[in-house]
Amino acid sequence: MLGALTFNGDAWWWVALLCGLILLPVSYFAWKTDGHLARGYVLGFTLRGLGIVLLLLCLLDPHWTGERPAKGENIVALVADNSQGMLLTDPGDTESRGQQLKSKLAGTDAAWLDKLSENYQTRPYRFDRDLRRIADFGTLDFTGDRSNLVQTLSQLNERFDGLPLAGILLFTDGVATDAEELDTIPLENLPPIYPVTIGKPAPLPDLSIDRIDLRQTAFDDAPVSLKVVVSSSELPAQTISVEVNPIQTARSLPSSGSDSDAPKPQMLRTKTDGSSHTTAFDWRPAQSGIQFFEVSTYSTREEETEATLANNRRIAMVDGGQKAFRILYVSGRPNWEYKFLNRALHDDLQLQMTGLIRVARREPKFEFKGRAGESSNPLYRGFDRSEEEAERYDQPVLIRVNARDETELRDGFPKVAEELFEYDALIIDDLEADFFSFNQQTLIRRFVSERGGGLLVLGGADALDHGGYDKTPIAATLPVYLDKTYERAASENLSWKLTREGWVEPWTRVRPVETDERVRLNAMPQFRVLNTLPRIKPGARVLAEVENLLGNRYPSLVAHNFGAGKVACVAVGDLWRWGLRGASEQEDLAQFWRQVSRWLVTDIPQIVEIEAKSNANGVDLVVEARDDKYKPLEIGEARISIKRVDLSTAELADHTGFTEVELYADPVSNAPGRYSTTFSSQDEGAYLASVEVLGSQGEVIGMAETGWVNEPLAHEYQSLSPNIDLLQTIAAKTGGKLLAWEDLSTIEEEFAKRSAPITETWSYPLWHNGWLFLGALSCFLAEWGLRRKRGLA
Repeated sequence: MLGALTFNGDAWWWVALLCGLILLPVSYFAWKTDGHLARGYVLGFTLRGLGIVLLLLCLLDPHWTGERPAKGENIVALVADNSQGMLLTDPGDTESRGQQLKSKLAGTDAAWLDKLSENYQTRPYRFDRDLRRIADFGTLDFTGDRSNLVQTLSQLNERFDGLPLAGILLFTDGVATDAEELDTIPLENLPPIYPVTIGKPAPLPDLSIDRIDLRQTAFDDAPVSLKVVVSSSELPAQTISVEVNPIQTARSLPSSGSDSDAPKPQMLRTKTDGSSHTTAFDWRPAQSGIQFFEVSTYSTREEETEATLANNRRIAMVDGGQKAFRILYVSGRPNWEYKFLNRALHDDLQLQMTGLIRVARREPKFEFKGRAGESSNPLYRGFDRSEEEAERYDQPVLIRVNARDETELRDGFPKVAEELFEYDALIIDDLEADFFSFNQQTLIRRFVSERGGGLLVLGGADALDHGGYDKTPIAATLPVYLDKTYERAASENLSWKLTREGWVEPWTRVRPVETDERVRLNAMPQFRVLNTLPRIKPGARVLAEVENLLGNRYPSLVAHNFGAGKVACVAVGDLWRWGLRGASEQEDLAQFWRQVSRWLVTDIPQIVEIEAKSNANGVDLVVEARDDKYKPLEIGEARISIKRVDLSTAELADHTGFTEVELYADPVSNAPGRYSTTFSSQDEGAYLASVEVLGSQGEVIGMAETGWVNEPLAHEYQSLSPNIDLLQTIAAKTGGKLLAWEDLSTIEEEFAKRSAPITETWSYPLWHNGWLFLGALSCFLAEWGLRRKRGLA
């Protein structure tokens, strides 16, 4: 704070002015010869005049005044990092960063703090997960699992709003676990922040997992792909191992031997000067539902010592979906398409297909002259079915395949929503529209739009344009128009081709590499059965086409979304020819059918769903519940069980924190069928949440599960070197300054240079200063000596 010159002798200004008007001319004439100042005598006049002015100033009582921070009125917040990152020891040091910090703040090196406390109110704080006031810095234990620096600054801004906070001394390494939120707080509203960097910028010896990226798809034979980025620094060249192992939960089936539910370990070779490596694991988990896998890395050389082992382990969560998706297949006749489709889905434990195959059409009703007392269709002789179960002649003859029990589809295609909505997808193969009643056609439309189910319509002699679907409720769901006459395409020598949109859809491709996929497409057989799709509806996507020998192309695979569900049409009626080529072609066709089937059931709404959303205080759990008609459940109860699953039996015995708890979710007033609650815990670990929804009568509506992984230490140890750039940014935006340890001895002077919230005025009288009179006397003596030298009296 700069001072200013003030004059308190206002009553004497006229005396000083009058004396100046008299004495200055006298001095002029004293040095004047022959009517002008003698040559070289200007200095003498100047010295006398300056001496006179200094003496006249004393009459005006001059004071040097200014402002300074009021003693004991302003606050300085001392904020120390209490996270586990302070346990690191830098190269060449014998003490950890935390021990050095405690020595500077509470040990023998804390004399600067006593000096600062003489003029400021010093308030000590520690921060890790949040900000806390402490009595002294001797209580720092460095057990925090995160460094929420940005949240700490925000809390300081709130706590000291309206209080005289002069500045903040921030002791940290700058490795903030919430650094990405820095732009969300107004740093300009904070007082000057003076970060003191803890730690040295030199890299530490360490092997770490920097990042894991999990990709899940429903369309590959290895639906889980995990990319792991591993880095090494300040360690000699060596071979390291990266492993992925399942975390066994209470409901998990232990894997053994060749049926291990994890990919094989991978070996990597690091470099002496540090290196980063990326490796990928692809596998299909053996179980459904929420699963957790531990990703770890370690050196094959046991003698190597790392700065920390906390960043050598990560946890990945895999959502394997529900136990099984149910698909209803309805066909107008036994055909080869069903054979290959059923064979393909038989090996997929999550896809269960129930078939309803018509072996004879409905015929005009008449009295059959057969065996005495027989009124049912003789086609059912030998099928061990009762007289009541066998269809009459005026009913189609249907065969159930892979039925769940003896009652499933006993009366044919479902007639009510409760029965049809049990399935996740519906496949209609070569079947005319008249097979369904109008109510059943409307039910199929509701199955897609309301239930959110998937519908696949396959081509054939009685399908699509040949099946009389025009102006039916089912036609409204299809991605094509069937309401106009058109010229039918020549269905000879048709080659399957992917469109531009088809190339980017993973479920329409069989090979992962484009060149391999083009080779496969060129080797596919030519087809001969095609249902012409005249016009595509807006928003529908043509994913594949067939091309004849003339180069004409026709849509062969079209899909779109309808309501809450999705619909696809395959216009080719003899895809089974693809599987007759050989074993490799059969496997390609099987993979294609699995991918199409998984696309049908992917993201299908379930009767009960639960979602976990992270927040600042824990996790928000949101439950969506529906009745058997997939309408929002108006009256119900949601009970959630949360369990930490990453602890071994030995770790559970020593663990004193949370392991399992039950919560009840509250209904959301403005969202029928939705329930929510908050799980207020930020402890490290893998968590599994299971919900059971009960109806108004206490009956079980459904169950679902979700999970999440909380790994604060992975962010805490994302960098072992101080983040000086972040600290400089904070200091610059708040008007502070980045400090070193040795700068603390002069920190009080640094605060004194700044404008403090509460100040006091100080004043120093200049005329009481002996230097002022000494200056005037010096001017007169110098002027007298000069006169003597010039020979003047």
